[in-house]
This record gives sequence, C-alpha cells and structure tokens, in this order.
Amino acid sequence: MEPEETYPSRPYAWSVVGILVATAILSYTDRQVLSLVVDPIRGDLGISDTQVSLLLGTSFAVIYGIAGVPLGWLADRVSRRNLILAGLLVWSLATFACGFARGFGELFTARIFVGLGEAVLSPAAISLISDYFPPSRRGTAVGLFLTGIALGIGGAIFIGGAMLHLIENGLLSFGLAPWRTLLVMIGAPGLVWSLAILSIREPVRRGKEATADEGGDGQPVSWLRAAPIFIAIALGSLVDNAVGAWAPTLLIREFGTDPARVGILLGILLMAGFGGGVLLGGVLADRAGGLAGKLRLCLIVALLIVPASLLVASGNFLGALLGVPLYFALSGMVTAAGFSAILDFVPNRSRGLAMSIAFFLNVALGAGFGPTSVALAAEHLSGLGAALAFTIACGYGLSALAVLLQFRLSRK
Repeated sequence: MEPEETYPSRPYAWSVVGILVATAILSYTDRQVLSLVVDPIRGDLGISDTQVSLLLGTSFAVIYGIAGVPLGWLADRVSRRNLILAGLLVWSLATFACGFARGFGELFTARIFVGLGEAVLSPAAISLISDYFPPSRRGTAVGLFLTGIALGIGGAIFIGGAMLHLIENGLLSFGLAPWRTLLVMIGAPGLVWSLAILSIREPVRRGKEATADEGGDGQPVSWLRAAPIFIAIALGSLVDNAVGAWAPTLLIREFGTDPARVGILLGILLMAGFGGGVLLGGVLADRAGGLAGKLRLCLIVALLIVPASLLVASGNFLGALLGVPLYFALSGMVTAAGFSAILDFVPNRSRGLAMSIAFFLNVALGAGFGPTSVALAAEHLSGLGAALAFTIACGYGLSALAVLLQFRLSRK
C-alpha cells in the first residue's frame, strides 16, 4: 500500500470531490427537468403520451446503458478529467438544444445526446476519486459523491421548479415559450461550470498494474469472481427503482393524501434519508477496513432492510411515510459500501470499466424491471404496501445471498 503522503493534499482532494458533487447535481437537473414541462411540450409539439414516455425514459436510458461500458473502458485509458469535461459539454449543449427542438424527432435526438454525455460522469468520477484518496478514506469520498447523486434526484425538481416559477412570472424571459426558456436556462450553466472541471488535475493512477488477474488487494481477481457483488448492487437498484416509482402512489392511493403534500414530505425525507445513508455507508466502509470488512457491512445492512420493509406495509400513513426514507437510508449504505468494495476488488486500470458495468446493470435491471416487479406482486398480494414490502424482502434477500457468495469467493 502506498504511503498516504504520496496522495494529493486533503484540502485539494476534497475540493475535487466538491466539484464532482456539483457536477452530479447539474447532470441530474439536465436529466430530469423535462418531467416538469410534459404538458406544455405535448401541446406545443403535438405529441402523444407514449412519445413523451420515450423522451423521458427510452431516449436517455438506452444510450446511457449502451455507451456507458465503452466509455468506462475509455476512462481507464485516457484523462478522466478531460472525459468528464467532454461529457459535461455534450449534455449541456444537448439540453440547450432541447429548447429549440421543432418536433419529436429533434427533441428525441437531443435527449439521446444528453444520455451520451451523462454516461461518462459516474464511472470516470469514481475512478478519479479512487486515485485522490488512500483506501482508508476512499469509501467516505465515494459516499460523498454518491450523496451528490442522491441530492441531485430531489434537487433537480427543486431547481427546475424554482426556475420555472421565475420564468412564468416574467422574471426570466427570452421571447421563447416558458418550457423552452427553462431548458435553455438549465443547459447554459454547464458551459460555465466546465471552467471548474478544468481546475481538476488528473492524478497518477495508483495500485497494481502488472497483471490482469490481480485485484486492488493483491489477490487474484476475474470478472466472473467479481460478478456476485455487481449482482448485489443491481438487485438493490431494482428495489430502489421499485420503491421510488410506487411509494408516492402508495401514500396517495391507500391513505387518500393530497399529492402536493406527499411530494413535499416525501421529497424532503428522501433527500435526507438517501443522501445521509450513502454518506454514512461510505464512512462505515472506511472503518470496516478491507474488502472482507466492506462485504460484511453490506451483508449486515442488507439483512436489516428486510424487517424495515414491514413499516412500508404497516397500513399506517406515518409508518409508511417513515418506512420509505428508512429503506432508502439503509439501501444507500449498501450502495456506498458496495461501490467502495468494487474499487478494492478490481485493479486500478479496470476501475472505470467496473463502475460503468455496475451503472449499466443498475439501469438495465433496476429501471427495467424494478417498477414492473411491484405491479406483478400486487396482482397476487393484498394491497400496494404488501407488494412493496414483498419486493424489498425478495430483492435484498437475494442481494444478501450474492454478498455471501462474494465473501466466500474472495476468501479463496
């Protein structure tokens, strides 16, 4: 293990993490802002709800998943700082271009480029962070970056909503329709923020480089042996997507709660729960020590999630309202510890590829099957709360088994 003194200074390293966190928030704002202006876009462009769903999901997710793996491979071979800079410019210009789209085809194409640019960020950023911090502090740094993603999910709606409010009240106007002005205004800051990315220095790549079979701890590694931990994180993402998609409906439908009230209460609790969970998971991963300690942490928290899911199915509004952010807090801990474990498991020159594979599985398995799994479970169970609890228990039960298998394989 390299002496801590050989790494960049702590203040500078943490400032880089801060820049990357802000970049993550920017990326999620550009990604999700379209959901705020669905009806105006439908009216102006004359498109259907099906076409809107393609703009919100397919146009972004497909290219994000397909391009992510080769871009992760590229992050192991070129400057990660420059790759992030290029991605930022691409998704910002594409969001800017969305504001001038004259029809569905142009808007769909622009959204593809938003996904292409954003597919760069997480794999390259986490790989970059791994070379700014020694293993003893790496988990906390990765957890903080993931906290930025967690905050970005809720913050994107807040930032976009605030800007839309200003636009509709005439405080920001460029002679365009409000939805077009919003997309232009959301895309523009990324062009300025590129100057902050340029202030990042590409760090020296550290760790074992000699053979394709050596991992971050000097032990033999292969992608097949590493598969269980990728599967565990993907299963967690499946449940995250399931709970995120159906929890608001549960609170609105089963308890007759006003949607606006649910949005405010659940949004604040999710930002605190998920954001706090990934940060705490990163800190605990550092305290857990090496790969074995991090796997043990993932296993313990995964098992805690199963009884916590009972709150979601409690049949009580307060219980369900608190159960959802509690679930996300625990899930965030598994996510942060899991990503930190991957960085310990794979060699330095494969970290970008490893992160891109993890994010690809999260999108393909999580977004692809998570929401549907709840709908299928609800057909055979009494109530949406029971279906959510069943999905959580099954997902994290299987995740715990995958971690156990990884633990066993890692000790051979």
